[in-house]
Amino acid sequence: MLTCSPRWPEVASNFEQQRLADLPVGPVLVVAPPGCGKTEALALRARAVAARGEVVSPRKSLAVTFSNKARDNLRGRMQAVLGWNWRQHVEVMNFHGLAARVIRAHGSVVGIPADAEMPMAAWLDATRRRLGVDFRNANAFDDALAHAKGGVFDDAEVLARLQRSGNSQAVAYQEQLHEHNRLDYDDLIRHGTRLLSVPAIARLYQARFGLVLVDEVQDLTLMQYDMVTALGSNRITFAGDLAQGIYSFAGADPVGVFARIEALSPEVVEFNQSYRSGPAVLGAVNALAAHMDSTQLVCAEPTKWTSDEGRVVMVESENSEVEAQKLIKWIHTILDRDPACTIGVITRRGSRADQLAAGASAAGISFENWAMPTHVPVVVETLKAVYPQARRVAGADVERLDRLGLLARESVDEGDASTLDELDGALTYLRDQLDNGVTLANALGGCRPSPMPDAPVAPGLHLLTAHKGKGQEFDWVVILGLEDGHVPDFRSSTLEEHEEELRVLHVMASRARYGLVATFSGNTWTRNGWRRASASRWLDLLRPVATDALQL
Repeated sequence: MLTCSPRWPEVASNFEQQRLADLPVGPVLVVAPPGCGKTEALALRARAVAARGEVVSPRKSLAVTFSNKARDNLRGRMQAVLGWNWRQHVEVMNFHGLAARVIRAHGSVVGIPADAEMPMAAWLDATRRRLGVDFRNANAFDDALAHAKGGVFDDAEVLARLQRSGNSQAVAYQEQLHEHNRLDYDDLIRHGTRLLSVPAIARLYQARFGLVLVDEVQDLTLMQYDMVTALGSNRITFAGDLAQGIYSFAGADPVGVFARIEALSPEVVEFNQSYRSGPAVLGAVNALAAHMDSTQLVCAEPTKWTSDEGRVVMVESENSEVEAQKLIKWIHTILDRDPACTIGVITRRGSRADQLAAGASAAGISFENWAMPTHVPVVVETLKAVYPQARRVAGADVERLDRLGLLARESVDEGDASTLDELDGALTYLRDQLDNGVTLANALGGCRPSPMPDAPVAPGLHLLTAHKGKGQEFDWVVILGLEDGHVPDFRSSTLEEHEEELRVLHVMASRARYGLVATFSGNTWTRNGWRRASASRWLDLLRPVATDALQL
């Protein structure tokens, strides 16, 4: 019987991407700074191993990343590179989704009830508040939990470790989880790693997946590393960049993970050509990278960028109120000229953008606030898809919202823990809107889904933090608040913490394609009134590469 080879879409690749695609299945490390085509390179590798017959049905490649946004972006690239039937060759998940899938399938092996509830942020946050966890004691509470759940411990050992920590709130929290048959996010990774440490279970996944692709490897915790190596064995391609390691607060250990990868003696492929940013932006990105002894990027297509497309602009203002006025005027001009333009205003903390958000609202400029739970495209699309059914419920909007939540949850894969959690947050937000007198139709109508789910950044203005924007790109990026105490963050005191804060700034700058705006205000508004600010220690790294072509 004759079989036909797949007809792959025509996709161009550069030398480094092709070299990665041509490597046989085995341990590989891709060192890829931002904007160098890493995601597409992983898709090309998945296609190549399928085309060569190294991974053939019923086996697949598994691609693992972190957030839902990063997962959706990776899925989009897989479809573009492998074609409409890409799911026959690749599965794409984030870590919590992968762990939830393993727990649902095999949890009984380690005593996890079959009906254990997946994490729901609203319930977890409410439990923390009920136990008296607030900004004064949250760090001690989180540290106790992270230490207790930082290994492949069973629930009894976790509780014993918490009791030894002396943190009574953490002990009570864990007892609440047990009483209500619930898991939190640390439990997902802990139990997922526990289960994959069982040889028979690991062999099932090793037989299923012939290649494992791990994106953003610098963001892995050591347990997440153990999870993927258990199911991927020596058939893993790791991709990432130490200069983008900004998640130590979440347990990421980039130095430790890279050391373990290097012990595998992997083939190493290094990228240094940027396909995202023009020469002007790269000048700023490289100025920061040089201070970190990191990779210097070159523009892959310098003739693509005309002289009037690249800008690095410094905006120094007397205070943050004047700064907001200048930026709102400029944003109006940019969006009037090109409504399809994307502008990302990125802050170290969301509160620094409050004045800009108020100014945008007053000026009639709509924007997406990435801190809002109703920002997530897949959640908005799910809610709007089932709303017509929920609307048929007789009675008040509260009953319709209950029905909406039930229908929405039923339409999401029970193993997709991250989406279920984000959905729960969106439903809580909608309930708050009802309590404030907004109708359900209007509350839902105010949610802005992306018109391009595979490219989650829609045209217009976006307000976000550096951690929310990681992996995304914008035509223009505004880094708001290069003041000491904001960048670097006031909570950073050690050399290691300041090094990570510089990496946060590097991540912010590297989101930009055409232009980068960096601001400094001599006085900033806080909840306690105006505060005199001093310039960030890194402001002088950007001043030499700034242009004066754009007057704000």
